[in-house]
Amino acid sequence: MASRAQKQATVAHRLRASARGLTRVEVQAGSGDAKLIRKLAKTLRDDTERARNLRETLARALSVENGRDAFAIFGSELPDEAFDGVFEQPRETGWPPVSL
Repeated sequence: MASRAQKQATVAHRLRASARGLTRVEVQAGSGDAKLIRKLAKTLRDDTERARNLRETLARALSVENGRDAFAIFGSELPDEAFDGVFEQPRETGWPPVSL
């Protein structure tokens, strides 16, 4: 358990970081990714051209527009007329008989 002095130091540290516009974020990652995530966070804390480029690259890579959303997987560029008659088959009604 932390001592009173350690708790006060932690609170003071977090207040100073907050005053600089930083937010505390905790993540869980595989041991192989920990070093990469630390480098990523360090770069993003800086207000440099490298940090801006990294933010833009990450935003593009993680956006839904570049990802595969439901329409990208199941959507179609075909007109509605191409599907005429496909979904007009009657549905089966009722449950099949079950013997217990």
